[in-house]
Amino acid sequence: MKTKPFFPMSLPGLTLLLAQNLSYAMPGMDMPAGAEAKAPSLAKSIGAPINSDAAEFEMTYSADGKTVLFVSTRPGSVESKDNPYSFDIWMAHNVNSAWQTPIPLGPGIDPKVGPNINTEAWELEPSLSDDGNAIYFTRYQPGNLSTGDLYVVQKIDGAWQQAKNWNEVQELPHLNTPTGEEHCPIIASDSLIYFSYQQPGVTQDSDIWKVEKKNGTWQKPQSLGSRLNSPYRDHLHWTGLSKDGKSLIITSTRSDLGSRGGHDEWISHQNPKGEWQEPLNLGDTINTAGEDMCWSFTPDGKKFFGGWGPQGSYKMDVLWVNKDDVPLLQNFDPIGPPPNLMAKNKAQTGK
Repeated sequence: MKTKPFFPMSLPGLTLLLAQNLSYAMPGMDMPAGAEAKAPSLAKSIGAPINSDAAEFEMTYSADGKTVLFVSTRPGSVESKDNPYSFDIWMAHNVNSAWQTPIPLGPGIDPKVGPNINTEAWELEPSLSDDGNAIYFTRYQPGNLSTGDLYVVQKIDGAWQQAKNWNEVQELPHLNTPTGEEHCPIIASDSLIYFSYQQPGVTQDSDIWKVEKKNGTWQKPQSLGSRLNSPYRDHLHWTGLSKDGKSLIITSTRSDLGSRGGHDEWISHQNPKGEWQEPLNLGDTINTAGEDMCWSFTPDGKKFFGGWGPQGSYKMDVLWVNKDDVPLLQNFDPIGPPPNLMAKNKAQTGK
């Protein structure tokens, strides 16, 4: 992983803040850790063994719904030295309608079972490709959210390989930079990727951008504009795009009148000109005074799930609601897991 400078705390929303009780808070969390908040009233916990006494969030499903990837700080995660949190990626399988004991994707794992991608760094935001042969994720220096880079690991001939930075993969756009944060993509197709981007002097905080491929070449990334992006932290999570490409789910700490506090889930629509409009808060079915982060959809599009915890805290669990119980999502038809761009391009080129 490349070395990046640690930006000072005066840079808003990019580094973790040291609270008075010495616990760490997510960027944009402006209330004391542990501030009183209740989970969404209609939400249900996914339960054990996925949720535990540790933190669990940023979960995604395989295309068949029988495997999940998620982030956890539970015992078995690789220790991030000099940091109170050790975020790693875990995998669980559903057998006979019951989730089995999760396994860490770290040192010692059989490459036929899963990839060895967990390190002393923070591994976050995982997603299995639609064919199950690639895992996309983001890697950060511990405690510094201004250092995110996009990574991918492939399964070839039944065995998981070493993870690669997107800049090392010919079929992917080379988005990672020495000084910015590139994270939380939505791979809409083999020629369109939305991603979350923070670059000092370029973006406000974490903004939402897109990159397109034209005539076989990935073009220069472009911001989705000031109507969608805010001065606060705005980012995506995997399946939060409608199949018609005209609606987008975002996680944001914006302080608009619709905000319930902390991170909330919002929805933005394109106008007839294709311009992204100011997002609408998804409302009290999902959003609370706590942290409502990185919500996404089950493969059948019927359930909406994500992380929830007290404001200013990483202590999160994975919750879910029926999609149709969220009024602004009743007509939202989400895309499924991301395509494996490496496999698709190899098939096209005959490699």
